[in-house]
Amino acid sequence: MAYDDFDQSQLTALLAAEHLSTKSYYQRLSKGQQMLFQILLALASHVPYIILDEPFDGLDIIVRERIVAYMVEEVAEHGVSFLISSHNLDELDGLCDQVLFLQHHELVADYDLESLRATARKFQLVFADKHIPAVVKEHGQLIKVYGRVLEVYFADYTPTIETALQQNQPLMMAVQPLTITDVFRVKLGDRQAVWGGV
Repeated sequence: MAYDDFDQSQLTALLAAEHLSTKSYYQRLSKGQQMLFQILLALASHVPYIILDEPFDGLDIIVRERIVAYMVEEVAEHGVSFLISSHNLDELDGLCDQVLFLQHHELVADYDLESLRATARKFQLVFADKHIPAVVKEHGQLIKVYGRVLEVYFADYTPTIETALQQNQPLMMAVQPLTITDVFRVKLGDRQAVWGGV
């Protein structure tokens, strides 16, 4: 009754496709089925914005993939926008086009991921000795250290940085996909603690 464009027939069809009975008791559904039901209910509401709080928390990969498929279809076919709050950033990769980070109840960063990935790069680097080249310390931000392998983020990767890296003759210089988790670590992580591991 709260939604003028609510489509009962769509909800019934979606529930049938997911083998969820309209006569089931919500409390008796599994956690995954409850979340799936909530998503289907939101989709049938035909609203322009759907807000989800930790939508994949505790769900198995099969249920998660079905929920994502419904979300992507709704965005593509009806232009619905989803606002997702989550502590598990890995689940959001490939799903979001804009990311906002909150710290102590304040907005501290707002990234358009397409624009960010056009200029930023992440590499795994290995150098012949333990000396970290100046170009890495001046222009890069260390994300992780795996033995001699340095995972480094460059916010504004340019041909000049590329040349400087090559001049240091890295034993390995492998481009890695840039994830939301990487961006979060760079923005809010403890840089001193990471560099201390080198």
